[in-house]
Amino acid sequence: MPAASTIQHQQLLSNEVQEIISYQPHWIIRKGNLLFFFVFVFILATTFFIQYPDIIRASGRLAAIDGPKHAIARTDGKIEQLLVSNEENVVEGQPLAFLQSNAKHNEVLLLNNWITSSEKIIAGDSLQQFINAPLPLFFSLGELQADYEQFRIQWKELRDALGNGYYQKKQQAVVVDLNLLQQQREGLLAQNSLLDSDFVLQQQEYKAKELLTSQKVLAPLELNQEKGKLLQKKQGLEQMNSQLLSNSINSHNKTKELLELDKYVFDLKIKFQSALFVLKANTQEWIKQFVITAPQSGQLYYTGFLQENQFVSSGTELFFVQPLSSNYYAELKAGQAGIGKLALDQKVLLYYDGYPSEEFGYLTGKLSYISPLPGRSDSFLVKVELPSGSLITNRGKQIYFRNNLHAKAEVITNNRRLIERFTGKLYEMIKR
Repeated sequence: MPAASTIQHQQLLSNEVQEIISYQPHWIIRKGNLLFFFVFVFILATTFFIQYPDIIRASGRLAAIDGPKHAIARTDGKIEQLLVSNEENVVEGQPLAFLQSNAKHNEVLLLNNWITSSEKIIAGDSLQQFINAPLPLFFSLGELQADYEQFRIQWKELRDALGNGYYQKKQQAVVVDLNLLQQQREGLLAQNSLLDSDFVLQQQEYKAKELLTSQKVLAPLELNQEKGKLLQKKQGLEQMNSQLLSNSINSHNKTKELLELDKYVFDLKIKFQSALFVLKANTQEWIKQFVITAPQSGQLYYTGFLQENQFVSSGTELFFVQPLSSNYYAELKAGQAGIGKLALDQKVLLYYDGYPSEEFGYLTGKLSYISPLPGRSDSFLVKVELPSGSLITNRGKQIYFRNNLHAKAEVITNNRRLIERFTGKLYEMIKR
């Protein structure tokens, strides 16, 4: 019995061993090493193609050359009239809205245009033409009415002096008088020369007869007669000198009269120009306060819901004008970490807080300037140019410019492959 049970047990073991030996494993077990090898080679090859760049992060803001500009209310008051609609194209200096005032806005604008054209006429030495032209009348200038009336007074005084050529005619008359006095003086000088020669001859004759009288050749009575003739000649000479002096005085008075005329007209011109400049300055100041004008040419946008009779406070931004073309750039502040890796023309990715990257994407730019020295905050100023010249993201979305729009930047300093990073780390570990 024991021998029979042993044989039976061996047969059972033999069947189990045979079953194990005859069992064929799954293919993944039979070829697992080979599969693992191929997977490893594939991952290794993938790391050769996958690029993982070195990134330096910085913060900054969006800026622009000839960027959008705001039109601001400079006084408290109601909007009396809106002159343009939203998204309308405007030109620089164009009125956009009127704020409430005692004056009529259109009348003040007409006055300002008239002042501008008048300055061109006056600058072209056409003052006579200006004062002969009729002066426009304005009666609804509000705060500017007093300045305008003062200007009208100075304009009237100047026109009375220069109008119809009165000043020129009077000046010409004085000049003619001066010429006549000069001719008279020349005649008097000629007469004086003759009288002087006659006096010298008479004086010589008197001395000769005086000598004869002393020699008792002539009687003293004849000498007295010659002395009387000499005195008459001297008296005529003195009278001629008196006439020459009178002529000089008259010439001096005429010259003085001419100078006084010139000074009077000059003073009138100075007062007139001063009144014109005061009126111009106050008119332009009034326009700055009560007329909102376009700061530049471009497309206009409302900054909020605006309507007539709406009250606005001083300093409120009412409009902004987007120019037809602008050059945008970003100002970044990079810290000390990794600053040595920055170089010109490196690629920069810009993400803006107001435009989430998950929805809008990012802007692409290039480094165009790196400050050689750090600033007060121990950071370096970096400028990023946007080559496209527009604010279109990589997803085709438009980013609208706002002053000091905050941005986060990623500067790609070295776009290395993934395998280079692994081997680089391994090399550093072995080197240690």
